[in-house]
Amino acid sequence: MCVKMMKKIWFKRKKYGWGWTFGTWESFVVFGLYVVINIFLFVIIDPRSHSGSDTLINFVPSFLALTAVFYFICWWKGEKPRWRWGNRVENETDILRNGGIAVIPTDTTYGIVGSALNERTVNEIYRLRKRDLDKPFIVLLACLQDLKKFGVKTTEAQRKILVRVWPGPVSVVLPTEGEKFAYLHRGKHTIAFRVPKKRSLRKLLQEVGPLVAPSANPQDVPVAKNIAEAKAYFGHHVSFYKDKGDIVSVPSRIIDIAEGVEKVLRW
Repeated sequence: MCVKMMKKIWFKRKKYGWGWTFGTWESFVVFGLYVVINIFLFVIIDPRSHSGSDTLINFVPSFLALTAVFYFICWWKGEKPRWRWGNRVENETDILRNGGIAVIPTDTTYGIVGSALNERTVNEIYRLRKRDLDKPFIVLLACLQDLKKFGVKTTEAQRKILVRVWPGPVSVVLPTEGEKFAYLHRGKHTIAFRVPKKRSLRKLLQEVGPLVAPSANPQDVPVAKNIAEAKAYFGHHVSFYKDKGDIVSVPSRIIDIAEGVEKVLRW
């Protein structure tokens, strides 16, 4: 059983990467090994029996080679530098419009959010959350009319249900056509949408467009109750954090009306 679990963890790491910041045990292990090996290399040179210049000449090539290996491992595991050069975009709405990722309070819990219309952003959130790639995210909308952006055509029966449950903490599964949004529906050809009741959140959605908004936690670990816990999970991978104190997770209800009949998937 332990072998199967380790294989599953390793396979997930190969798909998603580890993270620049030390928010995961793997990053601590890799950086720890890097430091220990450097110390070992320095000790075996025996600097006491060499001059300072000879010590540097012997140590620096090994140090540079090890550093190159360290960065190669990070690159191989899916890591990319996230530094920004030049003028930084400080406005939160501009950051989200331009493909940035944020942790903000949603209508249910802290969520790690990004533009639902930006495939690269959505895939990066999958990587950060280490989420199974066949599990679609819920998409937050500003209003019912935003469904058109995803090619969703509703029937009269579906519209009546949507008007009744939105805005509110109810996510609704609807069919979407074509492969344009395959990065959202993950082969299921349905997407769960929600129009949140919180007015400030709807205003943000009007300004930046629809957002994917999974809970702020890697898969299979507890949801972050506050920004400190979210930072421990995601570190500097996230463009900004919006702090609203402690929030107790209250998952949304999920119903499926893809066939025009209301089916409850989660209470």
